[in-house]
Amino acid sequence: MSGGARSSILARVRRAASGRTPHPGPHPPPPIPGSFALFAATLTSVGGEAHGPVAAAQLADSVAALLEAWGEPGRVVAEPEAAALLGAGRWEIAADDAAPASFADVGVAILPGSIGVAENGAVAVEYARAPHRALHFLCQRLVLLLPRSAIVPDLHTAFARLAESGGSAGDVTWVSGPSKTADIEQALVYGAHGPLAAAVVTFGGLREDQPGE
Repeated sequence: MSGGARSSILARVRRAASGRTPHPGPHPPPPIPGSFALFAATLTSVGGEAHGPVAAAQLADSVAALLEAWGEPGRVVAEPEAAALLGAGRWEIAADDAAPASFADVGVAILPGSIGVAENGAVAVEYARAPHRALHFLCQRLVLLLPRSAIVPDLHTAFARLAESGGSAGDVTWVSGPSKTADIEQALVYGAHGPLAAAVVTFGGLREDQPGE
């Protein structure tokens, strides 16, 4: 390329780059229903289990039935907030000062979920509500308790709701089904880095939970 041609091309590039184009703004999310049906279907498609919605009063019975269906789950540990939702049962409550290594033999962990996302089946687990971070990575199976009203259509809505409630995106773990990887020979393997199974039990939002209706 001659020097003149090169200069001509660069001059045209500079002229084209001199104009300013306004930012188009955020891309609007697609219209997705924030329904339990879509959330359950999406979660199932990624290897998880969706149960409910059940009445809040039946939550403990539903979790107990799930544990029974899993056979002999071994040690069952619930975060304090999850235990408060369930009441008494075969689960023990994680101590505030429990060391991460103490959860190495946990068969099932039960945690409270903050938000469920219908578009990808993910559930937000906030550190402030589930402070034992090692618990849901070391357990063999994971149970998340999620209010029906906490299911939203998409991540745009989920992050907005987290901000409204004072939550921080940096203090949230998103859980979408069990741990899985296809890094080795593109074969999908469950439980590679965490739980072998994950179930979300959704509760509330039913007429029996709303006296007076």
